Amino acid sequence: MEVEKARCECCGFTEECTPAYIEAVRAEYMGRWVCGLCAEAVGDEIRREDGTLTTAEALDRHLAFFARAPRGRANATRNNKAASDDLVAAVARLLRRCLVDSPPASPATPAPPKGRKVAAGPGCPDAADA
Repeated sequence: MEVEKARCECCGFTEECTPAYIEAVRAEYMGRWVCGLCAEAVGDEIRREDGTLTTAEALDRHLAFFARAPRGRANATRNNKAASDDLVAAVARLLRRCLVDSPPASPATPAPPKGRKVAAGPGCPDAADA
């Protein structure tokens, strides 16, 4: 399978993708190639405006965000450490936003059993073992 490198026009990250995938992304984003994280941010921008924002407008807003960021696209492409720090910060913001925006648990959702860890797996002691 043939693979090419594509650089995100928002954040500057490079990904290896098939030529068909690169063309599909460019077709969706007016000839620009954007990575998955930036595509999610653009989609989030559209959802935040209740769908009244076009993809082009949301992409322009996202590009403007990177232009205003203290360590924006220019620094991220020059410095891999800064780029990975930016990615970690962006993912953390995205997760926080998803957790804040998610609906509360339904009253029909059963409560976890008392005295047991919900996410305990092998190698994690039970409360009785502690």
